[in-house]
Amino acid sequence: MEADTFTFWAEFARRPGGATGREGGATWYRSGVTYPNYNGVLGADCDVDAMLAHIRSWGLPARWLISTGSDVAIESTFRERGFVLGDEYPAMIADIAHLPALSLDGITVETVDRASQRAEWLDVLNDGFGLSGDDAAQVTAAHAWAIQHERDRVYLLLRRAGVAVATAMLHMPYGVAGVYGIAVRRACRRQGLGALATLVTVRAGAERGATVAMLQATKDGFPVYERLGFRTICAFRSWQIP
Repeated sequence: MEADTFTFWAEFARRPGGATGREGGATWYRSGVTYPNYNGVLGADCDVDAMLAHIRSWGLPARWLISTGSDVAIESTFRERGFVLGDEYPAMIADIAHLPALSLDGITVETVDRASQRAEWLDVLNDGFGLSGDDAAQVTAAHAWAIQHERDRVYLLLRRAGVAVATAMLHMPYGVAGVYGIAVRRACRRQGLGALATLVTVRAGAERGATVAMLQATKDGFPVYERLGFRTICAFRSWQIP
């Protein structure tokens, strides 16, 4: 779970102008976009002050992501340094064989490869997460390169009657179906599309040999995933670096 999640975020540093490296047991990554999720530190085993000085030298918004599956004693140091706890995401897994069968019911699924699909995928993602203005522009910039170049990812777009209504992303560097990027257009919520996008992603992973699926749940997504049969094993905490 940690390896897949940390690798997912560190991959954004492979965009042109980005960089990544290791300090102790933690990974730092810099994508260059001015949105905190795409710059920062992953993991807990390092000298906090030395890492903090390095991160601050970038002049970019950044965050520090840790897992409760590891030693979280570092969080007391975070508080002393003025870090602010942002989001906490339950980390959930499921045996693919135990998940509900997939029924598309008029929904079509596309693997994103054309420029027009990329634009639609990003539009739905930003709308689903309520991003606009510069925030949406920066998230778009972060994914624009990854959609075309990251071999361990499959970007999926769901349509209904020809209209793009939901997004999903399969991440599989370790043979587990990592489910990311589940977003539904705000005008199309509460119609089962989030659950469907999740199952579509899981099926894509199963077709590539995965027997286990994993994800990190948002507050809105958690009950959906729990109903599908995912169970929580730990959580990821995102600390904003002041």
